[in-house]
Amino acid sequence: MAIVEAQTEVERDHVTSGWITRGIVGGNEVLGLPVVDSRLEAIGMLADIMVDMRSGRVIYGVVVLDHAPEWRRVIAVPWNAMLLEEGDRFRINARRDWIERAPSMQRDAMPNLLDHECAVLIHSFFGTRPYWETGDTQQHS
Repeated sequence: MAIVEAQTEVERDHVTSGWITRGIVGGNEVLGLPVVDSRLEAIGMLADIMVDMRSGRVIYGVVVLDHAPEWRRVIAVPWNAMLLEEGDRFRINARRDWIERAPSMQRDAMPNLLDHECAVLIHSFFGTRPYWETGDTQQHS
């Protein structure tokens, strides 16, 4: 944590130049990045990440949707359904209307993602292999 806090403002200004794609960064450097759909339309932002502490893998991106129909919605997206693109944004290979129908996850319900049934539902919705089945981290189309 101390390494991240020691980062200077000058380094943070390089976000627009694509520096995130160069390698390893702290989690706070990806939080707040825009999330787009398959047509590159903005759908929200990455608000949090969830890590499986047993395997040490990032398993979900927590996305706050911008234009959800009645209220501000939070969804959990399997990490292998999110692709980091140049321009420092995440793309989900689905259209906005599909993504907006994803199961809603309120912050207090996030621990339920460890529930096998809930995790299977989310991975099924996004068409990804569950993270516990393989070591594959590639996006599935």
